[in-house]
Amino acid sequence: MIPKTFNQVTLKKGEAKVTGKMGLAWIYHCLEHYGVINDLRRTLDKEKKSNRAIAASEKIVDGVLSRMAGSDCIEGIEVIRADRALIKSLGKERLTAADTLREYLKGGIEFTYVQERAVIEAMRRSEVEEFTYDNDATYFDCGKKSAEYSYQGRRQYSGLMGYIAELELCNTVEFRPGNISPAAGIKGQLKQAVGQAKEAGKRIRRFRSDSAAHQSDIFKYCDKKGIAYYISLSKNEAVMKTVKRIKGSEWQKLGSAYAERNDTEWAESVYVTDAGVSVRMMVLRWLNPQRDLFNHEEYCYHAIGTNNNELDPMEWLRIHNGRMGSEKYHTELKSGYGCDYAPSHNFEMNRGYFLLGVFAYNLMQIVKLFYLGTETFSWRIKRIRYWFINTCGKIIKTGRRYYCKILNATEETYELFEQCLYQLRIG
Repeated sequence: MIPKTFNQVTLKKGEAKVTGKMGLAWIYHCLEHYGVINDLRRTLDKEKKSNRAIAASEKIVDGVLSRMAGSDCIEGIEVIRADRALIKSLGKERLTAADTLREYLKGGIEFTYVQERAVIEAMRRSEVEEFTYDNDATYFDCGKKSAEYSYQGRRQYSGLMGYIAELELCNTVEFRPGNISPAAGIKGQLKQAVGQAKEAGKRIRRFRSDSAAHQSDIFKYCDKKGIAYYISLSKNEAVMKTVKRIKGSEWQKLGSAYAERNDTEWAESVYVTDAGVSVRMMVLRWLNPQRDLFNHEEYCYHAIGTNNNELDPMEWLRIHNGRMGSEKYHTELKSGYGCDYAPSHNFEMNRGYFLLGVFAYNLMQIVKLFYLGTETFSWRIKRIRYWFINTCGKIIKTGRRYYCKILNATEETYELFEQCLYQLRIG
């Protein structure tokens, strides 16, 4: 009989053989199967000074698992560290303590090349032959001493991020103070993405970005490599002069999927940069809703450029607008993996914590792509936690066989575990 009120209950602490995060153990074994954990060991682990020392690879993996489980600070790792049944199902004796992880992050971690190899392998396994590369900078407010004032007028950190749109993987990343220009480093990351695709036996076919990528060097590089770019153009003097030369009769209403936007018109022209690069330019305009003494322009304008001269204008607009998917990935990193939090005034620790979140995001995406099934591809991490990670279960041994018993799970959750097991067996 259950007591009517819990003030009649005596509280006791115990260690059951059941974990409430059985899905996290399966994710760990998927990453072992994928090869990324062994890659971390080969790359990071050096000879340990004692048998009690925790290897660098284990610190990274434990930190990643903590972020996947929903930890939004370094101390959150203590939650899974106290779960003895989870640790047993991972095949470990212990997990990294919060203080140990904090000190490790402070030293300036370097595992991005392991992450890069994991992404390249995902590109190689994918059925897609030509990828779209999106680049965008993201910012988050922070009162830490190592943060700097950004163009937004607030003390911030920033991340220059690049994504493979078809796989939703972050393949290039740089964490930096907020005072670094969002335009700095884009060409370098684009070249890095091209090299990654080449190593995977694939190619980057499209490049999309905001006006930070409005750079003649980037236009020339894309022309040289046969990459079709779709870039928002800065409203500089040369661009606006080109816009003003468009005749009134050339403006048209939007069509196709954008037909309902009857307040917006478009026109096409050619913009030539100071370096002599010709760019096909589409201009959108709409009535200025805040026209006054200081802003007397009749219309607001938005210009986008491309080197694809064969594309239909409305299809061009659709492809360009697809770059807004980067904002979705930024939101997932911040709200789902805690990448909008800085644990210290130390820049290297904050950089390590940010990169650890990006690594967790990428590895979770790899698990979705190759182990959990195509229906989970669009799922955000909160949904993965609800349906898979936070599942009660235990590992038991009967005779010579091991069993994973899932407790009180829905049919949908059980199917996810079945799909995961199938992929582990055929790999």
